[in-house]
Amino acid sequence: MMTTHRKPKAKLKIGSNFTPKMMEVLCIFSLTLLIIFSFAQTVLCIDTCEPTSCSPLGPSVRFPFRLGRQSRQCGYPDFDLSCNNKTQLMLNLPFAGHFVVTDINYISQTIFFEPKFCPPPRLDTFSPFGSPFDVGLLEEYTFFNCSSTWFFPGVASFEVVDCVDNVNGTVVAVPSRFYNAFRDRGLPESCTSILWTTDIPAGLRWSVPFCGRCERENGTCGYKKVETLEIGCSISSKTGLSTAAKYGITIGAGFTALFLLVCLAIYARKKIDDRALIQQQHHVGNLPTTAMALQPPRFAIGLDKLTIDSYPMTVLGESKRLPKPTDSTCAICLSEYKPNDTLRTVPECNHYFHSNCIDEWLKLNATCPICRNFPEGSLGRAAPTLFSSS
Repeated sequence: MMTTHRKPKAKLKIGSNFTPKMMEVLCIFSLTLLIIFSFAQTVLCIDTCEPTSCSPLGPSVRFPFRLGRQSRQCGYPDFDLSCNNKTQLMLNLPFAGHFVVTDINYISQTIFFEPKFCPPPRLDTFSPFGSPFDVGLLEEYTFFNCSSTWFFPGVASFEVVDCVDNVNGTVVAVPSRFYNAFRDRGLPESCTSILWTTDIPAGLRWSVPFCGRCERENGTCGYKKVETLEIGCSISSKTGLSTAAKYGITIGAGFTALFLLVCLAIYARKKIDDRALIQQQHHVGNLPTTAMALQPPRFAIGLDKLTIDSYPMTVLGESKRLPKPTDSTCAICLSEYKPNDTLRTVPECNHYFHSNCIDEWLKLNATCPICRNFPEGSLGRAAPTLFSSS
C-alpha cells in the first residue's frame, strides 16, 4: 500500500523576521503619527475666511456672519449680511425689515443696529421670527415735542422723528439714560413736553453656533466639518493658547518624549550589538595565519584515461603477496584482496588499489587516496574540485 508523507507545517515564530532595521522604521513611523496626533488635538482643520466689512470704519464681518460676496463656507446658515449704497452694513429680518448694523460683539454674541422710529415704534410688532436671533437688547427712548434742533447740550445721541402726526413742533427721540442725567435741570427751553417713553429694539442675540468661548480665547471660529455644520476653534500661536490646548500639548509632548526615549534605547542597543559583532569579526580576522600560509591550497586534478592506463597493473596470485604486508585491503572499497584480483599501483607512493576503484577515483581526483600525493604527470589541468591540505 502506498503511503503519503505530509510535509510538516512550519511553525511561525513571532518576531523571528522582525529585524532591528524594521524596528527603527516602525519607531520613526509611529513617532511621526504621534506628533501629528498631538498637534491634531489643538489645531483644528477649519475652513476659515478673512474678515471683511462694507467700509473701513464699518463693523468687521467674520464667522458666523458672511457678506453676500463671500463663499458659503464663510458663514453659518441664515447669518447673511449685505451692504447698502451708503456702504452701511445691513441686517434683514424676514418679518421686521432691514436694519443698519452698528456693531457686532462676537464674545457676547450680540449684533447691534440703529433703532427704527418710523413708523412710530411698537414693541409688540417687532419680531425676529424666521431668523436665528432672539431679542437681546432694548433701549428706552423718551420722545419730546421741541421747536428747535438744538435740544440737549452735551447729549449727542438723539434722533428727529418726522413721521408723527398731530404734533406742533419737532418730535425728538433721546435715549432715556441721557435725559435722566439732565432731569434736575428740567426740559430744554426749546422743548415743551414729553410725549411718551418706550423701549426700542437695539440689538439681537444668537446662541447657535456658539463661538463666544473661542472668541474669548482669541481663537478663530469656523467650520470643522461643513457637511454636518460641525464647529471648531483654531487657536493662533500669536494670540496664545487655551487651557485645553495647553493640556493637549503637554500630554502629547509627554507621550512623544516617552516614545522617543524607548526608540532611542532600542536604537542604542542595536548600535552596541553591531559594534560588538564588528569587533568580534575584527578579532577573528587578526588571528595568526602562519600555519595557513605555510601550506597554500593544493588543487586536486582529475587525470585523463591515457595517464591512468599508464599506471602499473598487477594480477594477484594465490598467495596474494604484495611488497607491503599492510596492503591487504583496498582503501577505496574497503574490501580485502582476493586471488586473481587486478590491482593498479599509484606511482611515487606505490599504494595498491583495485584497478576499477582507483580508475574511477583518478578520473575525479589526481591524488592518492591514502597519502594525497600528486603522482608525476597529474599537474597542469583544470581542476573541478578544490582541496586544502590540513
